[in-house]
Amino acid sequence: MAAPLASIEQLTARLGYRLDEAERVMAEAALADASALVRAYGLPWPRADTAPAVVVSVVLAVAERRVRNPEGYRAESQGGYQYQLPASAPTGVGLTDAEIRLLRAEAGGGGVYSVPIERLGGTL
Repeated sequence: MAAPLASIEQLTARLGYRLDEAERVMAEAALADASALVRAYGLPWPRADTAPAVVVSVVLAVAERRVRNPEGYRAESQGGYQYQLPASAPTGVGLTDAEIRLLRAEAGGGGVYSVPIERLGGTL
């Protein structure tokens, strides 16, 4: 498996707090998972130091979501307190449509496509 495209130190800086050992293990796994997904939608980007900044940013955003909300809860309540994320809010390690578009653009994907059309037995 290729190395993550972002470091645990970069993720910790985004989180704004120090991770204990169990959280650190989960965060490293989240970075590895996010990097694998980013590579699947973009390019192989073999090393973090050569990956474009937007790619690293997407990896960190996805991993941060996973670390902050590992169970993927959308709502919680306790007594009079209630908190709910919108149904459209991303959770877990999945990529949002916007993140996928960013990765494909960075990889040179998108743009104009040519699709052959068949009609009456021949290609137009």
